[in-house]
Amino acid sequence: MYSFFMPMEFKYRADIDGLRGIAVLAVLFFHTNVPCFTGGFVGVDVFFVISGYLITSIILKEIKAENFSIARFYERRIRRIFPALFPVIAFVLVIGAYLFDANAFKDLGRSIAATTLFSSNILFWRESGYFDAPSLLKPLLHTWSLAVEEQFYIFFPLALMAIHRYLKEKYFLWVVIAFIISLVASIYGVTHRPSATFYLVPTRAWELMVGSILAFGTLPDLTKDWQRNTLTISGLALILFSIFFYTEATPFPGIAALAPVIGSGLIIYSGRLGTYQAQRLLTAPPLVFIGLISYSLYLWHWPLVAFTKYFLFKPLTGIDSAAIIVTSLLIASFSWKFIEQPFRGKRPLLRERKSLFAVAIVTTVSFFVTGSLVFSVRLLNNFHPLANSAISVLTKDPINKTRAWDEIIRDIDKGGKAPVIGAIDGEKIFALWGDSHARALIPALDYVSRKFNKGGYSLVYTAIPPLIGVDQHPSLTSDNYDISKYELNNHILSFIRMHPEIKTVFLAGAWASWSEDGMKWYDVQGKITGGDAAVYVKEGLMRTVCQLNLLGKNVVVVAMVPELSSEPSRYIFLRSRFPDYYNKNIRIGTDKSFYIKRNTMFKMFEEEVRGNQNVSIIYPGKILFDSNGQGLTEINGHSLYRDKSHLSTYGSMLLVPLFEEVFQEMAHNQSAARKISAN
Repeated sequence: MYSFFMPMEFKYRADIDGLRGIAVLAVLFFHTNVPCFTGGFVGVDVFFVISGYLITSIILKEIKAENFSIARFYERRIRRIFPALFPVIAFVLVIGAYLFDANAFKDLGRSIAATTLFSSNILFWRESGYFDAPSLLKPLLHTWSLAVEEQFYIFFPLALMAIHRYLKEKYFLWVVIAFIISLVASIYGVTHRPSATFYLVPTRAWELMVGSILAFGTLPDLTKDWQRNTLTISGLALILFSIFFYTEATPFPGIAALAPVIGSGLIIYSGRLGTYQAQRLLTAPPLVFIGLISYSLYLWHWPLVAFTKYFLFKPLTGIDSAAIIVTSLLIASFSWKFIEQPFRGKRPLLRERKSLFAVAIVTTVSFFVTGSLVFSVRLLNNFHPLANSAISVLTKDPINKTRAWDEIIRDIDKGGKAPVIGAIDGEKIFALWGDSHARALIPALDYVSRKFNKGGYSLVYTAIPPLIGVDQHPSLTSDNYDISKYELNNHILSFIRMHPEIKTVFLAGAWASWSEDGMKWYDVQGKITGGDAAVYVKEGLMRTVCQLNLLGKNVVVVAMVPELSSEPSRYIFLRSRFPDYYNKNIRIGTDKSFYIKRNTMFKMFEEEVRGNQNVSIIYPGKILFDSNGQGLTEINGHSLYRDKSHLSTYGSMLLVPLFEEVFQEMAHNQSAARKISAN
C-alpha cells in the first residue's frame, strides 16, 4: 500500500518512518478494539499523505532531470508492493479454504481476484449496503486502500509528465485545482454517497495530493526551530485528536478527514530542513522500527483479526487482542526482513527488470485465475465436507429468486402487473407489502393461499419498508438503492387502491432494524419534527394502516422474526469442523428478552392499534422460540434462516399455521359477506 522504496539519492527522514509507526499502530489498535482508539482508521489517511509526498518527490526529481521512466517507476512499485502482498493472499486462501463455508469461500475468491488487479476498493464499494457481508468475512477488506493508491499512480505520473511538457511545469497550480475538486467531491459525497466516497479514488485523491503539494517545495522553508516545533506538535495533536475522538459513526472522509491529513502535512512540512527538538518524538527507535515494518504489519494484522473474530463468534477480549498484536508484529518483522528487504537495495532479487515483470505477471495471473475459479466455479464445492448440506441448500433457496421481482415493483406506477403469490387462477384477495423480510414469508403465504385456492400480489421491494409519509435519503442506507422509499410506497398504495379485489394486506418488515438510531428518517408531511428513528417508523406504519383501513382493507401486520447473532451457514460449518468447542460454547439464537427489548417500536405500535377490529398481528416468535425462550436456529438439520435475520424457505414454512388462521378468518368473512349479499 505504501511507498517505502526510495532511490539512494533521496534524503531519508526518520521522522516520516515515525509518523508511519503512529499511523499503523492506530489502525492496528482500532481493529483489535484497544480502548480509546475509536478513530484509529485515520491511520490510512496519514499513509495517503506520506505516499503522495514521497512518490511525488521522486517523480519530480526524475522528470526535472529528464530521466523519468514509467517502466522504472512501476518496477519500484512492484518491488515495494508485490513481495509482501502475495504471501498474505496465499495465507488467506489456505486458511479461508479450511475455515470458510462454501458461500463465504466463494466470496473470498472474488476478493482475491479483485485484490490482484488492485480493484478491491471497487468491489467492496459495490458490496456495501443492505446485503453487505460482515467485514469479518472479508480478510482482504483492508486492501481497498492499496487499490486506491495503485489506481491513483496509474494516472498521476502521466499527468505530471504532461504538465512538465505542455504547461511549463505549472505543477502546483494544476495539482491544487485537482486537490480542490477532489476535496469538494469528498465533502459533498460523504452525505450523499458515503460508501462510494469512502472507497473510490476521486474522493480520496485529495489526501495524496496534500503530500504532492508539499513535495513541490513551493511553500516557504521554516528556518526557526520554534516554528517547526509548533507545527509538529500541532500536527500530532490533530492526528491524535482524530484517533481518540472519532468513531465509526463519524461521517468520513469529507471534512472530518482534514484533521489527520492536515496534521500529517504539518509534520512532513516542518521536518523538511532537518532535525529539531520536537522531531525526537517521531524518531524514537522503537517507533521508527514500527514504521519500517508498517507495510507488512498493515497487510498481516487484518486477516488475523478477521479469522479470529470469525472463529470465536464473540468480540475480542483483551487477551485475544494482545495475542493478535504480538503475532502481527512478529510476522511483520519477519516479512520485512526476509521478504521485503531482499527485493530492494543495491543487489535485489530478480535484478533484471524483465525477469521481475515476468514473475510479477505470472504471479498476478495465477492468483487472479485461482480467485476467479473459486468464485465462478465454486471450486471448494469439489471437496467441501458440507457442500450438499443445509449450507448449500441456502444458496439455492427459492426466496433468492424472487429478488428479481424488485424491478417489476419499481415500475408499478407505469401500469405494470405485480407478481402473483398463490393460485395463479384463483381470486386475488390479498397483497404482501414490505421489504426483504416480507419476501421471506412468500413460501408460507404461497402454500397457504394455494391450499385455499386463492391468490395475491407481491408488493415487496428490497430495503423499503411499508411506511407512508416518511423517507430517508437513499445514501443513508446504501448507494445501491437509489429509489425514494416515500415515492415507491405511494405507488404501491395507488396500486392497492386500483385493485378493489384485494381484501387483506399483509405488512412485514425489519421493524427493529429500521428503528435503530443510525436510521435517520424525516417526515415528508412535516408533522414530526423530533424524536428518534422509532417514532418515525411507528408513525409511518400507523399511516399505512390508516390509509389501508380507509380503503376498506383488513390489515395483518407481521412482527419481526427473532434475529440470529451470527450467520447460520458459518455456524453450521464451523460446528462440523470443531464440534466439541461449538456444541459446548456457541449459540447463535437470541433469547426472548433481547427480542422484546429490541422491538420497542413494535410495542408502541401494538398499543396504538389495540382495539382496531380491522388490524391483526402475527407473531412469528410463537413458533421460532423454544419453551425456554431461546431462539431456534435449525430443526432436523435444516437451517431456519438463510442469514442473520431472513428466514429460509424451511423456516418460512414453519409459519404456515399462523397464516392458516388468517386465511380461515378471511374465508369465514367472505362466506358471511356472500350470505348477506344473497339476503
